[in-house]
Amino acid sequence: MMYWLTLTNKGYQTYIDSLSTIEKEKIILEKLTVDFVAPGEQQPETDHKILQEKSRTGNANQQFFREASSEGYFSYEMKTNAETELSLMVRYWGAEWGGRKFDIYIDDEKLLTEDNTGRWNQSKFQDIRYKIPSSMVQGKNHIRVKFQSIPGNTAGAVYFIRLVKRVDDSAIKD
Repeated sequence: MMYWLTLTNKGYQTYIDSLSTIEKEKIILEKLTVDFVAPGEQQPETDHKILQEKSRTGNANQQFFREASSEGYFSYEMKTNAETELSLMVRYWGAEWGGRKFDIYIDDEKLLTEDNTGRWNQSKFQDIRYKIPSSMVQGKNHIRVKFQSIPGNTAGAVYFIRLVKRVDDSAIKD
């Protein structure tokens, strides 16, 4: 059995335009990316010198992830290329269950506490950007990004981690 996508002329144009917009956004994001980790994949984790305790990997929604529970953690060494205006971009799944409260550290200095418990309740990926203060990366070519679960919670699941150059949001949605 075969299925064919059928669209009106207007629907077809809308579909093509949406694909073009998505592709342009991917290209811009790649240009802004300083370093990228694909958690749960062996080579990228090895390349980024993973450290972990009470952490596990899995595959959901056709992507690999990593998470840590029972006060566990996972961390990666990431290149900054001596950039000081950086943000941390993290991909989460928007319909996680259970406690998802955890701390994010940059070189053992707490960046923030995140709580994704029931945050979105949408079955789609959520890409969240966290501004990294320049003082946390000043004079460094590498930083260690750590996700630490809070007691009774799980850190993650994290589907990707990017260090990206900070720009005005209007530049991204060109």
